Amino acid sequence: MIRRPLTFMRCVRDCFIRHKPALLFSGTLLMGALTNGPSSAATINSQAINCGFSNGMGGNWTEVTPLTSSTPVGAILWQRAVGLNANYVFGPASGNVRHELVSAGYWTGGTPLPEGIAPTNVSGIGFKVAVNSSDGVLRPITQSPSPVAFEKELVQYDSSAGQNQRSSLATNYIQYLILTVPPNQLPSGKLTVDRVDGSAQLMLYAVDLLQGEARLGAGITIPPTNIPNGICRTPYPLMGPAIINMGGGGPIVVPNTCEVEAYRTLPVDLGRFAISTFASVGDTSPAKSFSIELSRCAANARPTIMFNDKYAKGSGASLLQLNSSRQAAQGFAIVMTNALTGQRITYDSREYEMQRVGDGARIPLRASYIRTGSSEELKAGDADGAAEFTFTFP
Repeated sequence: MIRRPLTFMRCVRDCFIRHKPALLFSGTLLMGALTNGPSSAATINSQAINCGFSNGMGGNWTEVTPLTSSTPVGAILWQRAVGLNANYVFGPASGNVRHELVSAGYWTGGTPLPEGIAPTNVSGIGFKVAVNSSDGVLRPITQSPSPVAFEKELVQYDSSAGQNQRSSLATNYIQYLILTVPPNQLPSGKLTVDRVDGSAQLMLYAVDLLQGEARLGAGITIPPTNIPNGICRTPYPLMGPAIINMGGGGPIVVPNTCEVEAYRTLPVDLGRFAISTFASVGDTSPAKSFSIELSRCAANARPTIMFNDKYAKGSGASLLQLNSSRQAAQGFAIVMTNALTGQRITYDSREYEMQRVGDGARIPLRASYIRTGSSEELKAGDADGAAEFTFTFP
């Protein structure tokens, strides 16, 4: 909650070469027979076996486009990067035959996903995922007939390191939250995206293939063979919250607040009036119209405002009391009215709904002096009142 004061003004930042006889020698040197240094280590072609996945390199969700009432359909609201590793062990040497470990994936059939955008638990906000491949191409994952290759590397190792050493293939994913409906069609209240809905699965793979069988951006066929034992044909299916939570991502709370102006005081000059203007108790001065406004409100923000009497805290009354200085007027108070309803504002825990106008919110008000005292209690002087107000974004 954000609290700001409202004050009512009183009325009343950088040689030669010499040739000499020389000895001439002849003969043959066998270079191979004289070589004594160690040979360099050989690169061994291998196969990837025993694949598994780890995804502990997820970044934080970052807001891209604020969600306001004018945000266009298709806008990226939030995004985050996730590094998924396919970990593997080098299997038997494959001689001159080269293998590659390929990471691939696609959305399976089931719920239709136009442009690869899946529904989430918040109607109107969709989920999309793409791969930032090492060839510099950003490839969205869509529903396709077969898995698409996103990344690959040769399965080779240095013999000096040992045949059983491990390695991993990193694939860089980017997740997005997309606005799929006009903002005014989003559910009201707090929006929390915590899962992907529908029956389509995000199916990822780590597959050992012969070099050249996979081309980035093209479909692959997963071989049915399992030789050597444990060769990588590893699927990694994701559904529901698991998709959002790759690398520890979700849930995502979509803000429902507004930008609060740098209020210090909001002066309202009610004017100068003679006591004689108020002929009897309950008489008021002409009403002064003003408003309290908020800007850049989230599409689903429904702000409310609550008032408190600075000089008579907790009074709960519908009349705002004047500052009781020696120069203060007596026998008067301030009455403030909600122009949306015509009802008097009370200075207690009551919350008043603000009116949404475009990307902002406002509450129009009217205020005036009101006579509260008898003729004997009336005194001319300063008539300063102050109300503090608090915004709440439910």
